[in-house]
Formats: sequence, C-alpha cells, structure tokens
Amino acid sequence: MMSPKVDGIYDIRTIEQLLLLGVRRFTFDMRPRSLNFIQHYRVIEMVKTIGLRKDIVFCFHFENEHPMLVQKFVDDLAAQAAAAKDDWMSGRLELEFSQREDFEAMDEFDMPYRWHLANGSDWAKAARAKNMRGLVIPFEYLEDALENGSLYSLCNNLHTLFPRLEFHLARGWGANVFPTLLELFDFADVALPIDPNVEVCFRNVDQAKLANGIRPYLNTI
Repeated sequence: MMSPKVDGIYDIRTIEQLLLLGVRRFTFDMRPRSLNFIQHYRVIEMVKTIGLRKDIVFCFHFENEHPMLVQKFVDDLAAQAAAAKDDWMSGRLELEFSQREDFEAMDEFDMPYRWHLANGSDWAKAARAKNMRGLVIPFEYLEDALENGSLYSLCNNLHTLFPRLEFHLARGWGANVFPTLLELFDFADVALPIDPNVEVCFRNVDQAKLANGIRPYLNTI
C-alpha cells in the first residue's frame, strides 16, 4: 500500500492533525515563488517541535536556489535541530528538487534526494546522478501517456533507466488513478498538496476537509 505524503506544509497545527490521522510523511516547500513557501527558520522550528523520529519522513523541496542556500539550510538543520548524517542516509530526511538538471551540483550535497520528472528532462543525464534516491512522477504526466498510448513504453523506459530508484506519485486530491497505473509502478508514496481543496481560505487549512480528504489514502489508493 502506498503511504500518503502531504506537500506544502506551512503550519505546525497541520502536522499535528495529520500525525493523529496516521500520516507520517511531510514536505516543506522551500521555493520562494511557491504559494506554500515557508521560511527556513520556521521549518527548523517545526522539525524541532515534532522531533526527528524513526517513523516520520521530512522532505524539503527546493527548485533553482543557489547551492550555498541549500547547504546553509542543511547546516542550520544540523546545528539547531540535531539533524545527523544518519537521519539523511536512513531516509528520515530528504532533499527534493524540481526544475533543475544540474545533478553534479545536487550530488555535491552528499545527501539522498528526490527529483521531479518533467517534460523535456534529460533522462540519460538523470540516470547518472549519484545521490538521487527517488523519482517523483506527476500524475498528469502519466495520464497524458495513457491517453496517447505510450504508458507501457514509458513504464519500461523508466524502470530500465532507473532500476534502483523509488518511484513517487504526485497527484491532486481529485485525480482518478486508473488501475493499470498501480500495476505498472510500485509507488513508495503518493504526494497530496495543501491547496484550495483543503483550505478554508488562502494559507488556512480546513481541518475537516483535510481529514475527509486524507482518510481514503490511509487505507487504499
């Protein structure tokens, strides 16, 4: 069964509610242009409050930010939240990158990371990345492949090029996952975003909507 992961966390109340519901995977959006952007110091405060635990995974989603900025966050997380190397290597902490293909720079952090697949990506270059642990695939990407008849070849190519990676599904709350998809990919988790579907207004999570939305994913996809 795929584990649910909630993306775009921006307050401690949401994490606490999701923990009570049974969710154990969370992503903080560190991209300044994102509607769910959250400052580094607030992320560190929340990680400190919840604590680094064996049953919780925290991901930190960056885009084209300068490597020095990413490294400073990693260093601050170690200094202020006691994030050790083992927390990264065990998968309790993960970097997450989108909209970039400078894999040499991403590998220099010497931390496992997830990478978001996008149209026009250089798969061959990505396959040579040293520290990439997971491939995040948007549901729309797979849906388009189904509609144009290339889903099976897409699946074969991805498994051939990335035989050692975990696959992660990113989808919206209302996306209709077709059975064939789950037969072709053994997704490690499914990412669901904090967005207007589970907000009462901008950056204000509706706890009832979130609870109703997440419950089906705690049992089956």
